[in-house]
Amino acid sequence: MTIPRKALVDSQSPGFYHCTNRCVRRAFLCGFDKDTGHDYSHRKSWIEKRIIELSNLFAVDVYAYAVMSNHYHIVLYIDPQAPQKWSDEEIADRWLKLYPSKTEERELFRKQAILNSPEKLETYRERLGSLSWFMSRLNEPLAKLCNQEDNCTGKFWEKRYNSQALLDEASVLSCMAYVDLNPVRAAITQKLEESEHTSVKKRIEETKRSSKIDLNEMVQAINGNLNSQLINIKLHEYLQLVEWTGQAIVHPHKASIPKNITPILVRLNLQHHHWLKHITEFHNHYVTVVGPIEMIRNKAKDLKRRCLHGIGSAKLFFQN
Repeated sequence: MTIPRKALVDSQSPGFYHCTNRCVRRAFLCGFDKDTGHDYSHRKSWIEKRIIELSNLFAVDVYAYAVMSNHYHIVLYIDPQAPQKWSDEEIADRWLKLYPSKTEERELFRKQAILNSPEKLETYRERLGSLSWFMSRLNEPLAKLCNQEDNCTGKFWEKRYNSQALLDEASVLSCMAYVDLNPVRAAITQKLEESEHTSVKKRIEETKRSSKIDLNEMVQAINGNLNSQLINIKLHEYLQLVEWTGQAIVHPHKASIPKNITPILVRLNLQHHHWLKHITEFHNHYVTVVGPIEMIRNKAKDLKRRCLHGIGSAKLFFQN
C-alpha cells in the first residue's frame, strides 16, 4: 500500500530527503534528442540554477543533485520550523522572489499587503518550510517553459515528485554518492570533473577556485541558508570515496576497496564489502525510507505499518 507523502514527510520536524522527478513524455527534459534532432541542453543549466536559487529562499540546504536527460535527483535537508525565526519582512521578501511582480510599484504594493495580513504571513511561513512547496516551485515553472518550447500542453512530469526519507548519516552519505555518480553509472562520463550539472562537479570546481575551502572540514551543504547539519566525513574523504566508487563502476575488475577508505565506511556503520553494490543498486533496494534496520522498523511503527520495504537491504548494507 502506498504511503501518503504527508505521512512520510514530517511537517514539523527537520529531516533529510531524497527527491526525484521524471518526464512523462518521451521528449527529453534536457540534452540532445537523436530522434527529433532537438537540443534541450539549456534546460539542464536552468534547473541546476533553479535548485540553487530556491535553496536560498526556502528553509532548505541542498547536499547533492544531478540533472539527467529525463529526470533529476536532489538530496536535501529541510527544517519546517526555521521560518518561525525569520522576520515578517524577510518572509514577504522571500515569497515575492518566488512570485515576482512585473513592476517595482506592484512589488511594493504586494509586500505591504503581506505585511498587513497576519494570515498571509502565517501561510507563507509554513510554505517556506514545506518540502512540497519547494518541489512545486521547482517543477511547475520548468513544466510551463518546456511545454511552451515544445508547443504543446498537458502533463510534463509523471507525478508531483518521489521522495525518500533518509534516516541517518550513513543513508545520507550513501544517497549523496549515488546521486553524484548518476552520470558515471549512465556511462555518460568516466570522470567526476566531467559530470556536468552535478553537485560533485560543483564541489570539485569550488575547491580549485577558492583557497578558503578546507578539504579537512566536514562535508557541508552545497548551498542553502540553514547551515545546521554536517556529515561526519571530511570533504577530501568524500571526494576520494566517490572517485574510487566511480572508477570501480567503470572498471569492476579493479573494484577492491582501498584500505584508507574502509575505516570511513566502518565509522559510518556501513558494510564496506557491499558498498559498491549498495551504490550501484541503490534505487532497487529502497522505496520510501533508507536507513539501518531498527530505524526502518521504528519508522514503520510511526506510520502504523507492519513493515517497510528495505529491511533486507539494510541487513546487507548496514552494520548491526
